[in-house]
Amino acid sequence: MKKTLERIAAALSFLTILPVPGRRDVTRSSAFFPLAGWIIGGALYGIMTAAGSLPVLARAFLVVAAWELASRGLHMDGLADTADAFIAGGGKDRILRILDDSHTGAFGVMAMGLLLLGKFAFLSSLSFNTGRVAVLCACVVARFGLCLFAGLFGAARDEGLGSAVISSTGLLEVVIAAAIAFAPLGILFGLRALYAVCSLVLGLLLAIYSSWKISGLTGDVLGACMELSELAVLFTFLFL
Repeated sequence: MKKTLERIAAALSFLTILPVPGRRDVTRSSAFFPLAGWIIGGALYGIMTAAGSLPVLARAFLVVAAWELASRGLHMDGLADTADAFIAGGGKDRILRILDDSHTGAFGVMAMGLLLLGKFAFLSSLSFNTGRVAVLCACVVARFGLCLFAGLFGAARDEGLGSAVISSTGLLEVVIAAAIAFAPLGILFGLRALYAVCSLVLGLLLAIYSSWKISGLTGDVLGACMELSELAVLFTFLFL
C-alpha cells in the first residue's frame, strides 16, 4: 500500500502543478497517470461550468490557458523540442542533441502555436455540454496514452525522467491505467466517451516514427504524443 501511495504521489507531482510532498521517483508510476488526467480534467470541467455564462470564445480561452498551466507547460515544452528535433531532421545523434537543447527554435514555436490554436478552435466549435465532456475525456485518455506508449516502445536513451518512466512500464501498468481511465469514463458517459480512445492513433503514429528515427522514445516525445492525443480527442468530439 505504501509503494502504491508513493507511486500515485509521484504521478501527480510529475504531471500536475499540485504541490505533492515526498520524493519524486517516477519509477512504475505510469499506472496512475490517468489519475492526474481525472484531476486536471475535473478542474477544467468545473471551470467550464463556472464560466458557462461567458461568450464561447472567452470560455474557450480560459479553459485552454488553465489546461496548460495545470501541467506547468511540461508537455508543451516536449512538443516544442520534438518538433525542433524531428523537423530539422538528421541522424539519431543529431536529433537527440536537439531534444536535449533547452532553447526553442522556429519549428517548436510553430508547433506550440498551432496546437494551442487547434485546442481553442475545436473547443470553441463544441456545444457547452459536449465541450465539458470532451475536455475531461481528452485529459484522461491522453494520459492513459502516456502509459500505453511507454509500455509499447523502448527508451531512446538511458538517463532522465522519460527513461525511468518508459523502462519501468509493462503490461501490469498499462492494464491498471486502462482500468483507471476507461471504467469510470464508460460508466459516466457510455460508448460515446470510449470512442475517444481512437484518438490515440495520432500519438501512436508519432511514437512509431520516433522509434524508427531514434530507436525509442524520450520524455519530450512522450509529452508531444500526449499533446497530440488531447488535440485529437477534441477533434473526435466534433463528430460524436
